[in-house]
Amino acid sequence: MTQNTDNEIITMGCRLNGYESDVIAQNLTAEGISDVIVINSCAVTAEAVRQARQTVRKLSKKNPHKKIIVTG
Repeated sequence: MTQNTDNEIITMGCRLNGYESDVIAQNLTAEGISDVIVINSCAVTAEAVRQARQTVRKLSKKNPHKKIIVTG
């Protein structure tokens, strides 16, 4: 998990997603975007999709004021 300012990046999946999450964090900072949660996941298996959905539900309840962006 990478954090910058008020952003949170959750990485699920392969090593490539880790690199992409770092780039996403840098771009959010460069654009001055804050107070978002990015879930960088993959949808290769049904289990991966289930885990991503579960994470979105959990975080949206815990952080109702933040925008949640799902990618991957």
